[in-house]
Amino acid sequence: MASMVVLLDSQEAILPLRAVAREFAIDPASPDGVMLGLIEEALEFVVALRLGDKLPSELNGGEASWNPSEEDRRLAASRARRELVRCVFARMGQTVALDATLTPGWEEAPANRKILRQAIDGAATLLASISDELAYIETMRRTLARGMSGPQDKLLRIRVADLPAARRDTVHQVQALARRGLKEIDGRFDTVDASLDDFLAVLRDVPAAIGMLRRQRDWLFRTRHAWEPVFGDWKKVSGHIDEFFWKVIERTYTFLAPRFMSFKEWNALEAKPVAAPLRAKVW
Repeated sequence: MASMVVLLDSQEAILPLRAVAREFAIDPASPDGVMLGLIEEALEFVVALRLGDKLPSELNGGEASWNPSEEDRRLAASRARRELVRCVFARMGQTVALDATLTPGWEEAPANRKILRQAIDGAATLLASISDELAYIETMRRTLARGMSGPQDKLLRIRVADLPAARRDTVHQVQALARRGLKEIDGRFDTVDASLDDFLAVLRDVPAAIGMLRRQRDWLFRTRHAWEPVFGDWKKVSGHIDEFFWKVIERTYTFLAPRFMSFKEWNALEAKPVAAPLRAKVW
C-alpha cells in the first residue's frame, strides 16, 4: 500500500496515503487529491519518492523511465524488419522463406538484405497506390469546398426576418434543405478521414481500402456534377435581394426538395394551401 513516511519524535511513522486523504477530507478531484493519486501510481514504478523528485515518465507522456540494452534494441530492430518483410510480401501475394529463428542482424546477410529492400520498395508501392486514390478525394474536397462556399456564404447567412413576409417560409425551407445537402457532402469526407485514422489497418488490406476510396470518389464526383448548377447560381448571386436572387431561390428549391425533403415534409407541403405568390408547386 502506498504510504507516506514521516519523522515524529525521532521515530518513523508510516501513514497510508488513502488514510491521509480521508483524515484531511481531501477531495480526489481536487489538485491535492489528484497529486496523491499520481504519487500512488508512481510508486508502482519506483521504490520511493522524496520532496522535489520528478514523477516517473510513464505518468507524464508515457515514455519508459528505464532503457533497454543495446542487444535488446538490435533484436527489436531485426524483429521489426522481419515483420515488415512478412507483411509486405503477404500483401503483394508473394511468399518469402525466412529462418524461423529470430537472430539479431539477420538482415545484414546479402540475400536477406535484398529481401528487405524488396519489402521496403513494396511498402512504398502500396503507399503510392493509396496516395493515388487519395488524390482524387482531395480533388473533390477542393472543388466541392469551392462550390459549397457560395450557398454557405450567401444562402445560409440570409436573415430571413429581413425578407418580405410572404417569402420567408420558402427561404427558410431552402436554407434547411441546403444544410442537409451540404452536411451530407461533409459527412462523406469525414468518413474517408476516419477510415484513414488507422493507416496500418489500411495497409493490411489495400484492395479493400482502394475499393472504399473509389466508392467515395465516385459518389463525390456524381454529387459535384449534380450540384454544379446550384453552385454556379450562388456564385453569381450578388448581395442584393433582387429578381435574380428569387429565381435562384426557386431553382435551388427545385433541386433540393426531391433530394432532401422527408416524406412527412412532402405530405405537410401537399396539405398546405399554397399562397398566390408561391405558385411553385410545380417545382
